[in-house]
Amino acid sequence: MRKKIYIIIAILTTLFVMPDCDKIEEPFFEDGVTVWNGRKILIYDFTGHKCGNCPRAHKLLENFKSRYGDAVVPIAIHATFFAMPQDQADGKFSYDFRTDIGDILGGRGLSTDCYYGELYLPTGLVNNLSKNALMSDNLWAEQVEKYLPLFPEFEIRIKNSYCPLEKSIITEINIETLIENNRNIHLNVFVTEDEIKQWQEDYLQTPSAIENYVHNHVLRGGFVGAFGEAVNENNNSLNIGKTIRKEYSLVMEKDWVKENCSVIAFVYDYDNKEVMQTEIKKFP
Repeated sequence: MRKKIYIIIAILTTLFVMPDCDKIEEPFFEDGVTVWNGRKILIYDFTGHKCGNCPRAHKLLENFKSRYGDAVVPIAIHATFFAMPQDQADGKFSYDFRTDIGDILGGRGLSTDCYYGELYLPTGLVNNLSKNALMSDNLWAEQVEKYLPLFPEFEIRIKNSYCPLEKSIITEINIETLIENNRNIHLNVFVTEDEIKQWQEDYLQTPSAIENYVHNHVLRGGFVGAFGEAVNENNNSLNIGKTIRKEYSLVMEKDWVKENCSVIAFVYDYDNKEVMQTEIKKFP
């Protein structure tokens, strides 16, 4: 009898928990408040330590994290002229936040020869990597609200380890299909770091040059370049439960603090550049 009760409970749980494929695009609300259904939201924040308006966007991201928690995954990409280190006797703004990936996406120095062209900071992307999806930070909240109620088509699990001999990060990524689809998905995997205390220009402060400003979500590097790699490039049918496994390694730079680093993995539809799911995992 007890076994029968368990079976009935399991069936009812499945009926209520599993998303209906015909309804995954509908918003779900509870007492007028958007309910998060598990789809995490990736935000590219193009920024620079000499950009005096950029702390406004940094604060907005922290507000998102405070309000939505794990639903929002930001990446601060230091690029453009505003990310250039300064050669000053007092050491102000001498730290170099730039990365090869940031150069490819947002440009190095005065150069606009990059994927997204000339950028006016702060600007960013919310869950879509296409060039026409670039938007000012005052539009990010609307996009976050748009994606919160959607059900994820994929689940991503990350397992991190560290090789002290080679000083390398090793990460195992497992992508599981939750809703059957035949998307042309690409996987990308980055490393970010929190709690980097360096100079930052902030036009809302006096003096505007802030020492020991805490930089979070800072892009440090990537395992598979700026655009990732194809994991279903032939648009094969991805059945529910199908799992794709990848493993990567990356040698850490000397100034990275491992305990403050995270691996961010995300899959996106290569055809329309929409980010389908994101996951983040800190190092233990």
